[in-house]
Amino acid sequence: LAMKIFLLIGHILSACIQCLVIPFLPYSLRSKLIQTWSKRLLKIFEIRLIVHGNHQLLSDQQSALIVSNHISWIDIHVINTISPVIFVAKSDVANWPIFGWIAKRIGTIFIVREKVSDIKRVLSLMGQLLGSHKKVCIFPEGTSTDGRSVLKFKSNLFQVAVNTNTRVIPICITYKEQGRYSDITAFIGEMGLIDSIKKMLNSSDMEVHVHILESLSDIDSRQELSDRAHQLIQSSVAANVAINT
Repeated sequence: LAMKIFLLIGHILSACIQCLVIPFLPYSLRSKLIQTWSKRLLKIFEIRLIVHGNHQLLSDQQSALIVSNHISWIDIHVINTISPVIFVAKSDVANWPIFGWIAKRIGTIFIVREKVSDIKRVLSLMGQLLGSHKKVCIFPEGTSTDGRSVLKFKSNLFQVAVNTNTRVIPICITYKEQGRYSDITAFIGEMGLIDSIKKMLNSSDMEVHVHILESLSDIDSRQELSDRAHQLIQSSVAANVAINT
């Protein structure tokens, strides 16, 4: 455990140093650094990544709105390990010590969901990114869960896919420990970030399974897009939790 803590502290310090220059780097190089850093983070936590489905959907050069269920703060690094993307996160993440600053430096878009004006601002930013062949990821549940089910999706950010005629790629994330479903990474309730990190450092033999599901396109209703993505992710979660409990 002591070695894990030592490696993690060193890794976070290296991220802080890299983040001083990351905003000034070309997007491709910035993405590569983020991907390498995320891979190393999963290794420190001893989390094995297993990707199911069409990996090419996430790693091609086309724009896409990626939609995922949300269990933990580490979901972001799991996705970035597969293919670096730009995330939309709740505004309070920006205030997290160290991690909030890192999130700002790597280009995370922060949203105040309760403000209609802020949703419009974020939709505009997302549209610009998608228009320049970037991939943007959202967690439409609006909060994290224990991973056993998927909360109802908030459909407002799906509007950007309709506006820009961009495909939506739903993905399902599930965590296992010693081959069985686990909520060890779940970042829920009043849990603090440090508590979550401690809990995960004390674990071992963890796996994260990412299922890349059917790509959605040519749907001109944000609610229909949201419902269809939710249905696909919920079905995948149900199947994976049932198998592994």
